[in-house]
Amino acid sequence: MSAPSIVFAQAEWYGSFRAGPVSAAGETSLGAPGSRWGVKGSNEISDGLRGVYRYETALDLRTATLADNNRLSFVGLSGGFGTLTMGRVWGAEYNTTGAILDNSYFYGDSYGSYRISNALSYAVDAGPVSMQLDAVMKGGNTPDEDDNNTRDTKTLDQILFGLSAGFGSGKAAISYRANSTVPAVKDTNITAAGEFTFGATRVYLGYSQFKEPNDHDGDEDGIQNRKTTNISAGVGGSFGDNGLSYLIQVTQRKQETGGAETAGTKQTPVLLSLAYSLGGSSTIILEGITNQKVIGTDDDSGAFTTAKQKATVGLILRVDF
Repeated sequence: MSAPSIVFAQAEWYGSFRAGPVSAAGETSLGAPGSRWGVKGSNEISDGLRGVYRYETALDLRTATLADNNRLSFVGLSGGFGTLTMGRVWGAEYNTTGAILDNSYFYGDSYGSYRISNALSYAVDAGPVSMQLDAVMKGGNTPDEDDNNTRDTKTLDQILFGLSAGFGSGKAAISYRANSTVPAVKDTNITAAGEFTFGATRVYLGYSQFKEPNDHDGDEDGIQNRKTTNISAGVGGSFGDNGLSYLIQVTQRKQETGGAETAGTKQTPVLLSLAYSLGGSSTIILEGITNQKVIGTDDDSGAFTTAKQKATVGLILRVDF
């Protein structure tokens, strides 16, 4: 009976409960974005070497059930060499460039992989420089995506790499991801981001380019390439010591298919977030995305069609523990 008591004495339970009205596409309903709870901790193995672990699952407070998108689950070792973890982890893209570009509570997007499963991950810090390398190994000998009925036997399904460096009041980062499951239809994503803080204000800028093969177009030229480009700029900070903080972000998103811009879409979402600390661990948050304007084509003539989407807005109470 003593062994379990020692283990749980070193564990830390934590969570974040969130709920409130959310208006999307002209309809208002109760939302619970980002609610979760988990357990994490470490055990000392020897001087300078620790075993680390974490399990976190998403919650749906509206129905008192576990949500489908479970979040984190890993075990690993940490010491002077860095940290090696195995399981479902925060990916290198999110921990480097995403940490700069995604600061919203509900509607953020780092344009990369947030959490990755079946991952062997290594991270290390050297002064102001941080590096992370992830190898995704799904296994299972899964069939490939063509019609020759062969099976994929690759060990590595994805490789992710992230590098960040701090300098004074600023930080710069770059990340890269390659899906190597089927070389003929390999997709890649590269992101660069930077931030600078002065006083209570932080400004940041980011660029990402995601390339992936589209479906076979039925013509002799075979597979089309689809490219999505994102350019983001934002500013955030606090209004003195009154507990009120803000975030404003504008993103220009463009998608091209087969090298033709008119065959894709353009979007310019604007994100606005206001958060007010009620004291303790409780915060009320007003956040939304407005001005989502979609431009693209829906027929063979190449003519533009335009549709302006309605804003998505949420007013959420968050209580952390």
